[in-house]
Amino acid sequence: MTIENPPAKQAETKPAAELRPIKALPLDIKRFTPWRIKVQMFVGRTIMENWHRTFNHLQVEGRENIPAEGSLIIVGNHISNQDPPLLTVATHRHMIFMAKRELWFIRPLGMWIDFLGAIPINRDKPELSALKFMKEVLKTGWSLGMFIEGTRCKVPNSIGRPHLGAAYFAKITKSNILPVGIIGSNAKTGKAHIKLKIGKPIPYSDDLEKTTWETMDALAELTGFTILERKLAEKGSNALG
Repeated sequence: MTIENPPAKQAETKPAAELRPIKALPLDIKRFTPWRIKVQMFVGRTIMENWHRTFNHLQVEGRENIPAEGSLIIVGNHISNQDPPLLTVATHRHMIFMAKRELWFIRPLGMWIDFLGAIPINRDKPELSALKFMKEVLKTGWSLGMFIEGTRCKVPNSIGRPHLGAAYFAKITKSNILPVGIIGSNAKTGKAHIKLKIGKPIPYSDDLEKTTWETMDALAELTGFTILERKLAEKGSNALG
């Protein structure tokens, strides 16, 4: 009689989030101090703006459209990893960002963007605590920087499917949306000709889809890019209800 060897036990796999836990600062309103504003403005206006003007032929248009005071939902199209600081460069506003939590797996990067005001978000199912926290931060005068597509659009000269997030945050914080068209940031440093075009504020409303498409149309007009599909991204609709 032969005895068969038992099947080898398969190694248990853990989600990436368990293997590489996020090391983010606590969601504490005390983090967002006047000192933090000075640091963010120094990085954005002094370092990043001068860098892009020197090496990437940066041009900014439409700063006269930026309201003098009050929180804003600053919304751009997304074509490059360089885009988040460009929203600060364009508007000279201190702002927080929602960023995919996977960026915190890269420890130096996670620590840096965390320090500058980014908040980790699970894009499939945003945590209610993080959403409530961002609402509280905006009440203190900070603005919220977002990308309407939620991720980079890899089709040249195009804008992908939008999420409802910008319209949602505009509604619950009673903040206007400021569209910022980003052109040329996806080219290599030294060969890029980055242009940031700021549109007129879009009033918040209870109709999230209407506000979303007004924002999309504004971004398309500012950039000259094509809207790939006039459909809402399912994740954004489901996550925010």
